[in-house]
Amino acid sequence: MTGAAPGAPLDPRLSAVLKDVAKLALTALFALSSGWVFSQFRLPVPYMLGSLIGVWVLGGLIRPAQPWLGVPRWFHIPVILGLGVIVGGAIGPGFIGSVLIWWPTTLVVIVATTIATAIGFLVLWRLRRRPWLQALLSAVPGGQAEVSVIARDYVDKDYAVVLSHLVRVTFIFLSTPLILALVEGQAAVEQSYQAQDNLPGLFELPPRRIIEFLAMAFGSYALAWLIRMPMPHLLGPMLVSLVLNALGWVETIPLNEFVLLAQVTIGGQIGARLSRVPFREVLSYLIDGLMVSVVTLSIYAGFAVGVAVVLDMRLLDAYIGFVPGGLYEVTLLSVLFGLDVAFVAFHNTLRVVLIYVGLPFVLARTQLADSKPEGN
Repeated sequence: MTGAAPGAPLDPRLSAVLKDVAKLALTALFALSSGWVFSQFRLPVPYMLGSLIGVWVLGGLIRPAQPWLGVPRWFHIPVILGLGVIVGGAIGPGFIGSVLIWWPTTLVVIVATTIATAIGFLVLWRLRRRPWLQALLSAVPGGQAEVSVIARDYVDKDYAVVLSHLVRVTFIFLSTPLILALVEGQAAVEQSYQAQDNLPGLFELPPRRIIEFLAMAFGSYALAWLIRMPMPHLLGPMLVSLVLNALGWVETIPLNEFVLLAQVTIGGQIGARLSRVPFREVLSYLIDGLMVSVVTLSIYAGFAVGVAVVLDMRLLDAYIGFVPGGLYEVTLLSVLFGLDVAFVAFHNTLRVVLIYVGLPFVLARTQLADSKPEGN
């Protein structure tokens, strides 16, 4: 007889999958338990805040658990695909007409992004004395995943760039629910609870709707990947869902279970990354991130207040539509809070696309300067 001897090592691929499943299980345990505690105190978006803070704090306190926290990419990507479908469905009919109305705020986003990038860059380059390219990539207000990939190829301390963006996203992620409660009161928080409770469950939808949802999520991702669309896992499903819902061919309805899953996945992933940050070693770069976050958010918040006053908009719509809080995170927040999802998704996507398109040209110009000795 042949076979694996007792005690023989597992296949490496199977071992990796089992480790991923263990990470996912522990992260979900921390996230769901913390989210439940937050919900008992009627805090805004409890499972989103609870997942981030709970995984972050528990992971920091229980150091042996840190290597076992995280959300595997093979799990994270399908969640983002589904989120893209939901956002596209929420935008729905009337999108083109809305875009024509939004041309003033489109110009505001372009101006605010240019100013925020320039001032954030000068703070890090001149005040904090960081290398030119590291300062630039750390100051760019958005495109966290894309900028992180670029940083690995262009700068030595890519973790400094990642930390700067992580601080900004976390700050917005945590502050937005509190702003909701402060600006619009506890009644708005209760409405966000009611809105999620009213979402249909998985077993309340006919099988056809579920098949449509899955087909849009995975089919659009494959199409976006083939045509090399930037951010294919979000923009592909979002655009396909938007078009099909606008034409009336499908009707995408957010599922209660999926919205909860998205909160736990995104919040848990950020919390897991934060829990592994060696605070004493990277305190200086955390200060960088905090300084850039304050500068960037102040600029965008100022423009948001001005737009809300001039155009008589809901302040939270303008704020979430402008601030660079992470494309996945702010689109989910807009769904949870009942905001103008089309406005939020359009302006955040515009900002990220501006950065995604413009950054290669800026890198071509700055790479020569970065290659010179720092003393020059």
